Amino acid sequence: LPPELLSVDPQAAWFESATMVQLAPPVVAKRGQVLKSAIAGALASGISTAGMHPLDTLKTKVQSGGKSFIALVKELPNVGARAMYAGSVPAIVGAAASHGVRTGTYEFSRQVIGTVSPNCPDALNQSISSGLGTALGTALRIPCEVLKQRVQAGRDPNARAALASATKGKGVRGLFTGTSATLAREVPFYVFGMVAYEQLKNHAKGALQRDLGPWETILVGAISGAAAAIATTPADVLKTRMMTGAAVGTLPEVVKALVAKEGVGALFKGCLPRALWIAPVGAMNFAAYELARNAMFEEP
Repeated sequence: LPPELLSVDPQAAWFESATMVQLAPPVVAKRGQVLKSAIAGALASGISTAGMHPLDTLKTKVQSGGKSFIALVKELPNVGARAMYAGSVPAIVGAAASHGVRTGTYEFSRQVIGTVSPNCPDALNQSISSGLGTALGTALRIPCEVLKQRVQAGRDPNARAALASATKGKGVRGLFTGTSATLAREVPFYVFGMVAYEQLKNHAKGALQRDLGPWETILVGAISGAAAAIATTPADVLKTRMMTGAAVGTLPEVVKALVAKEGVGALFKGCLPRALWIAPVGAMNFAAYELARNAMFEEP
């Protein structure tokens, strides 16, 4: 027995030990880490979205039922840079805000799950944390995405006009058009992408027997992003059709009508520009986020 219990009645000591319930230590997430993760995620996503917006514009035009990717590329000299950056303001604001929330929630959730259930497999912890963070971040992004895509597709001349059109007759609900399709794209994309990124990074570190350099980390992020982009293209096509007004109805109704009219191949429209756009964005969202986060965590 501990020395402090030697003078205690043995019956009382036995009763205390038999009825004592062990409690896990309280879960305390490190607020500094969560905040820095959110800032790193917002910066990474905002910068990558700004740089790759022209490819996103091409992708949206292809998916909304317009010309083919090759035809649009040939017309680029006559289009001008301003048209390629149509809808960039809501795109950048929405991406930065949503990704900041997503990465902050991801970091917070990983810490909580790791404390509450230390034996939880890393892949499961990453999947749950990424799914939760994506769901919360997407709720912020959807209104900005609606405005951005209406401008990109040429439905409205600017974000203000898009706001008026989207809310006309529907109110605020119009800003959440395509929510089901967006969640069907965003949650699998980030869960698949984040788990692929973490697993590829760990395998690469094991094969090389050292930590990855910055460019190697960015390459892993690009591969993970491109793979996730291809896998979720059908949901992205449906989201674009619903948000731009090119298709009306519930998600199952839109899928049925699209496949009946244009065939299954229509679900993969814009796959090439989406992969080309998401690869560098994935490098920024996954890899540059981690590099920026690690830089902020370094002790001065």
